[in-house]
Amino acid sequence: MVCRRLDRGVVCVEDFELPDYAELDNALQAAGAECGAAESHGLICGMICAAGSAARRGWLEHLLGQGNTLSSAAQTVADMLATLYAGTLLKLNDGDLDLALLLPDDELPLAMRSQALGQWCQGFLYGLALGGVRDDNRKPANVAEIMHDFFEISNTRYDYETSEETEEAAYQEIVEYVRMSALLCHEELQPVQAAPRLQ
Repeated sequence: MVCRRLDRGVVCVEDFELPDYAELDNALQAAGAECGAAESHGLICGMICAAGSAARRGWLEHLLGQGNTLSSAAQTVADMLATLYAGTLLKLNDGDLDLALLLPDDELPLAMRSQALGQWCQGFLYGLALGGVRDDNRKPANVAEIMHDFFEISNTRYDYETSEETEEAAYQEIVEYVRMSALLCHEELQPVQAAPRLQ
């Protein structure tokens, strides 16, 4: 069993579940964070992909804002984010390729879910940049292509002119592409930690 110790307990990869999207989103708003749940998870994933376990330094301040970690609301959301960070780190390194993206529930409107997916990609790109992976850096071709695609996804506005079933299928395909691309980025940028199963 793969586990990671936190200040307030232990997170094991087999037991880890993503937090409730709405609950984390509300907690972030209450704490005055500038980004929501999807963007926060994207940022955490991007930082881990770029910097590995060293990403744990400073990521919370980027999510909550410097000097905004002492209020009661900030402490509450900090605990939630610390668990999310530890579980995400385990998922990216366990080799099972079962990383899940923190997005709104499937029964919510497609427009809301698509917007959140764009925010997740935006957060991931920001996390990569904070971890030292930028457009002007030399990086694997796969990572450069994924960064370009994530930028496009984060800036896409959807019109939904096709049938609802077609739209839903397209959304699910994009979610799966983003999920697998994040895993591939981790393998490319953290080859020692990541399991070589994406060939």
